Amino acid sequence: MSRYHQSQVLKVAELIARRLRTTALRADVTDIDDWWDRIAPKVQQEILAGQSALAKLARGYLTEHAALNGVRLSPVVVQADAAQVAQALRVTGPVAFKTQMASSGSEAAAQRVMASQLQGAASRLVLAGDRETVMATFRARGEMAGWRRVSGGGRTCAFCSMLIGRGAVYSKTTSTFRSHDRCSCSAEPLYRREPEPPEVLGRFAVRTVAAVRFAEPARHRSGHCRLHRTTCLARCDGRSRACGGQDLPGRGPRRR
Repeated sequence: MSRYHQSQVLKVAELIARRLRTTALRADVTDIDDWWDRIAPKVQQEILAGQSALAKLARGYLTEHAALNGVRLSPVVVQADAAQVAQALRVTGPVAFKTQMASSGSEAAAQRVMASQLQGAASRLVLAGDRETVMATFRARGEMAGWRRVSGGGRTCAFCSMLIGRGAVYSKTTSTFRSHDRCSCSAEPLYRREPEPPEVLGRFAVRTVAAVRFAEPARHRSGHCRLHRTTCLARCDGRSRACGGQDLPGRGPRRR
């Protein structure tokens, strides 16, 4: 059920985002401010309508999802913040265009950057209707014990993979859904503490190994340190007291 709901909200967000990208690629770049003033009200209204539609979809999803888990839940539907939407669209629209023009001097390049940034922002803003409804319900309703971040499928960025790997959230004080432009993750409600699914445990293991490798000095990975050659986090030189001053067989001290 959660995957189906996620696919539906992503379709709505992607449709609106693509339309905004197409609109931006047809912009009158000779007077970007005038063009924006003319289309901004319509664009903002479409984003707000999409956000409101996804908030209502989230209400239905939360009610049905809770019922399947034997819980009666009254979701809290968020209201769109028109001022926030207007500001985000202006920054990724005409402001992004002028910034790129200042650095490249190319109207075509500036238009492409603006179109790309508007598309990403539109998707994030529309999806906020779904995400924030889940978060508001979690904060306000004791029936909802926690939530888990779920990937939207396909390739997941390092930032989202890290957050997914942290597992479920049960604290009401950490009920903020962190997202970025083009992020397809969603929040799945939980009504009791549950074991982490295999995909979360797998991400945690990968994240832990990556952190160790990042912190590990390159000189130890080279094989000169017998004790620390795979997991050393100390900043020694391969012949420190912690290593016993031993080199691997067949290798001499590293030249300095």
